[in-house]
Amino acid sequence: MTLCAEHHCSRIIFAVEPVESQGAPPFDQLRRVREPVSRSKAGVQGKVADVVSGRSRHAESQNELKAFQIVVATARADYWQEQPFTLEYRHDGAKHRYTPDALLVWGEKRTVVEIKEDKEAESAEAQAKFAAIEDRLAEHGYQFRLWKSSEIRAEPRLSNANLILRYRSVTVSPEQRERVRRAFASTPEIELRSLCDVTKVPVQSLLRLVIDGAVYIDWWRPLCPSAAVSNMPIGRQEWPVLQRPNGP
Repeated sequence: MTLCAEHHCSRIIFAVEPVESQGAPPFDQLRRVREPVSRSKAGVQGKVADVVSGRSRHAESQNELKAFQIVVATARADYWQEQPFTLEYRHDGAKHRYTPDALLVWGEKRTVVEIKEDKEAESAEAQAKFAAIEDRLAEHGYQFRLWKSSEIRAEPRLSNANLILRYRSVTVSPEQRERVRRAFASTPEIELRSLCDVTKVPVQSLLRLVIDGAVYIDWWRPLCPSAAVSNMPIGRQEWPVLQRPNGP
């Protein structure tokens, strides 16, 4: 089913499961508006397993692949979808169509994401294009973020995210979760190896809890046994981890 959210000079077209409502759809029913395509002759594509939503995320470039890894590991969005809709709009007297790379939803905050190489993102042509798109999206209640390759690939966050994702399929028992909760009741911050010793919970299980937000790490320091962990955000808070309403 196709669902449209219209404004006087633009409209957003969603592909969703059948629904009765008009306007923005239930975000858990969003689907891609088109099949994945390759943006290079080499056919660079990939998938990121999103265990929280129970599905795979299809990336059409290496930048998208790394960006989606960061989103799965760090963002804890309520909903997110790659290729979420098509925006039809007019600009300078001409009709345009635009499909963003991703949509992230935290509560009432909806952020449309475009992933680009730095050089392309910083060109005058791209700046003008995305300024127009940002204005149209704002009419529909969406924020816009141009996420550059240098930001996506910044270290050590990317390496930390990939390390965390190695353990996304680890099962953490309710008993283990309770032991971790009790450990943080007496101290808000502790070394990772010390938390393992205190709780008798394997490090793999503790790192799996980072995806759920039961354990926090400093994404901007190398993740190692002596790294500090907490039950609340620590270290530099940089998008997309900043986007939860009423949170850090």
